[in-house]
Amino acid sequence: MNDMTFTERAVTTDEIKITARDVQVHYGETHAIKDVSVDILDKTVTAFIGPSGCGKSTFLRCLNRMNDTIDICRVEGDILLDGEDIYDKRVDPVQLRAKVGMVFQKPNPFPKSIYDNVAYGPKIHGLIRSRAELDEVVESSLRKAALWNEVKDRLHAPGTGLSGGQQQRLCIARAVATSPEVLLMDEPCSALDPIATAQVEELIDELRANFSVVIVTHSMQQAARVSQKTAFFHLGNLVEYDDTDKIFTNPTDPRTESYITGRIG
Repeated sequence: MNDMTFTERAVTTDEIKITARDVQVHYGETHAIKDVSVDILDKTVTAFIGPSGCGKSTFLRCLNRMNDTIDICRVEGDILLDGEDIYDKRVDPVQLRAKVGMVFQKPNPFPKSIYDNVAYGPKIHGLIRSRAELDEVVESSLRKAALWNEVKDRLHAPGTGLSGGQQQRLCIARAVATSPEVLLMDEPCSALDPIATAQVEELIDELRANFSVVIVTHSMQQAARVSQKTAFFHLGNLVEYDDTDKIFTNPTDPRTESYITGRIG
């Protein structure tokens, strides 16, 4: 008989979206990530925090094999998406990136129309069969990115003509257009003003209903506002990973406390 109380309930495997075990990353001779093991949950916002250069963005890029594009980078260990090894030789990284979307620090719309920015992914991945279906995907993606009402009358204007905050939401629309299961965000608000940041944060909270969202942020306040789980990285190690409330109010490791209280950074 299971006498575990509800508050102590273990996480079931169907809630785990990504499993990482003993992940090591080397850039040439530099050992950038050391023995990182973590379970990232579905329909949850997970924040990676830590000082600059601590490995949080490097680890994020392992989750959709963006590090494959760096010649001197070597990734070891196991990373599973829904139980399947993403580094298996049979996995096509391009297809993987349709399932694990990414939004970068600086808004980087393609030099195309707003419509074509969003339509690009579904077209190259062969996800749509007709123009009507593509129109539908573009509209629903822009709605998910809380941008539709602002751009619906100028879909054929260049995406680069939007404001910074709108460009970042366009990049989010572009990322969700391929119906990914995971959305990675690498400091998505660091180039934005406070109003645009608040809009993107609100959007992240809404996206959690449909995606597993992983966000790297240098802002502890942002991590506390948007995430349910927080991982603290320091010098390439995952020091602590827990519920966000616990990390910020009652961390287990003294290094986490030192970072949160501003003694290291």
